[in-house]
Amino acid sequence: MACALLCLALVAGCQSYRDGKSRTVGELTDDSAIQLKVKTQLMAAKDVNGFRLNVEVKRGVVSLHGRVASQEMRLRALEITGSVKGVSSVEDRLEVMPPEEPVP
Repeated sequence: MACALLCLALVAGCQSYRDGKSRTVGELTDDSAIQLKVKTQLMAAKDVNGFRLNVEVKRGVVSLHGRVASQEMRLRALEITGSVKGVSSVEDRLEVMPPEEPVP
């Protein structure tokens, strides 16, 4: 895992975006590095259940998908994501769904 992080960090500067629908190798590498950083930070945050969130990245635009237990958790996930280097914008596709109570 540490080796993968190091490799991604070394190539994370491959910014070669261009117009069109296809992404260059540099774009794919950058997006993969951003996705890894965002997911790692979301999972490390005690106030966000990052394991249950899906992170998609395309050309630096991060889409967060999944369910969160509160509006505070949603805002914290968006804040963490937006603070990651390389993220140009964040698309909020999170749903606030309070935890289900057990059926008696």
